Amino acid sequence: MTCLHSGVWIRLWLLVGPGLAAGFGDEHEPIPDKVGAEVHLAKQERTWLKKLECPICKAVLSEMHVEVIKHGMTQKGVGSEEHVWETSNAMCLALLQKYKLELPYPGGPKEPELVKKAEDEDEMGAPQGVDQAQFMRSMLVLKMGCQRWLEDYGGETSGFIFKSVKESVHSSAGAAAQDFCVRSVGLCGKGKKERRKKEKAEEKERLQKRAKMVDTQEKEFDKKQADDPMSALPEDSKLGLQRMLEMARDDPLHYMEDDAKARIEKARKDLQCDVCHAVLQDAYSEISKQPKSLRSEHDILALVEKGCEGGPDRSVPSYFGVEPPPLPPLWTDRSRPKLEKEQNRYKLGPFPKKAAKKRHKWRKISATGQQKPPPAGEGEQDLMMTMSCKDMLEPERLSQNLFAEMSKCDAASSISCEPIAAAARAACLTAERHACNFKGLPATSKEEL
Repeated sequence: MTCLHSGVWIRLWLLVGPGLAAGFGDEHEPIPDKVGAEVHLAKQERTWLKKLECPICKAVLSEMHVEVIKHGMTQKGVGSEEHVWETSNAMCLALLQKYKLELPYPGGPKEPELVKKAEDEDEMGAPQGVDQAQFMRSMLVLKMGCQRWLEDYGGETSGFIFKSVKESVHSSAGAAAQDFCVRSVGLCGKGKKERRKKEKAEEKERLQKRAKMVDTQEKEFDKKQADDPMSALPEDSKLGLQRMLEMARDDPLHYMEDDAKARIEKARKDLQCDVCHAVLQDAYSEISKQPKSLRSEHDILALVEKGCEGGPDRSVPSYFGVEPPPLPPLWTDRSRPKLEKEQNRYKLGPFPKKAAKKRHKWRKISATGQQKPPPAGEGEQDLMMTMSCKDMLEPERLSQNLFAEMSKCDAASSISCEPIAAAARAACLTAERHACNFKGLPATSKEEL
């Protein structure tokens, strides 16, 4: 290795790091993903670099400004801010080639200095009479200082330089460096200490606010945990409850008495035609409020798809990740299932007036989760209608027929036209998949008008 020129050897050593340079040609050594290897800096060296932030800033900005102009990195179709950012990563090598770091080693200056090399000075070699080890160490310190400076300010630097060159903001590289280092990042200038002091005070205040916010959040979390009756349960009990909640969600009849199950199973089949009509009526009521431009088949479909749900139940928290069942749909506030004893069949009838008023209040406060569960009988009836709705719901079929009947009525321009009844006759099916027989509904097809 002694035959290598000292400048070439130092360049190689600085680029790939002492470990790899020592094993020059070793095929088993990985190539570092950064320019050079990390070097441990002594406390005194870190202090020197802190003092040199201003000259390093000006040197990096000046060299970047020159390089970006030289290679036309802002020209249309050639360069971009990303291209400039890639250039910033190579600036440390340029710094090592054009500048040298004079540190207060024995025989050196009293204060650290970043000095531009003379034109005829070896880019990487130690000057005559300078201790080789000290020179190499100073170059490594400069490399690390430049690297860390770019980690802190590289993102801001690339955008600044790109704009400066592209828009010809500054007359020279020196002017750009002065603007950035003094005004943008506050590393140079008379007010440097005051700015740093202000920044530290602002940072301290920010950290205090953040700590206070985190403390508040932790207290709120602790309160929720204390209010949660499930939090103190053993893990096996929590798993058991989670499984029970999942079963109740997936099969609402699982934990019910046999007689209640039998009533609901019968009602969910008997009510399918009436429930189908109620869903169509609810969708038509909503779509009629919209302007004609928002009455397409797609708009009707969006309403019909939500025909079996009345929004989330906010009165019950989500335990173990299991959300409570949604509220019954809005149309259930107008209708109740009744068993006609002569026919032994459930039919939908109007909600009794007194009970309907209570239901209206219940629905109103459900928006904020302040409602209590409906009475047992009412809850069972809600379940009958909701399960029947899910059984019969075919959103595409219902929305397609309702849209078609609405279009016929618009074309007929008749006041007596009833698109809901016509759509129900065309689309609604019994549990056995037969057409529903709606007795007493008005004639609505175009031929009957």
